[in-house]
Amino acid sequence: MRYFAMLLAAGVFGLAGNAGAFILANSTDYDITGIYTAAPDSADWGNNLIKGKHLGPKQSCTLSADAVSDKFDLLIVSRDGKKQEYHEYPKGVKQITLKAGGESFFIAK
Repeated sequence: MRYFAMLLAAGVFGLAGNAGAFILANSTDYDITGIYTAAPDSADWGNNLIKGKHLGPKQSCTLSADAVSDKFDLLIVSRDGKKQEYHEYPKGVKQITLKAGGESFFIAK
């Protein structure tokens, strides 16, 4: 499957000892209510990985990479319905930090 599965254990939504897991940190000033993933150039974003929850400013969660590609894209939806796409993160990334203005940075292996 090209989607990511959320793991539950420690942190905001959880952390399990999964080798494909990475941290998604929200360094924006808005609540995130939707996190979707897809392989690059895919039109199918799949399911909301945090359905029924939110990721507030200064919070983070742990997701597990289950991508069939060596890269993946993120679609982030804020509480007010605004959408922001982030493209071409390498599989195996350890942390992605979302910043204001649609910027982000990541830490690789």
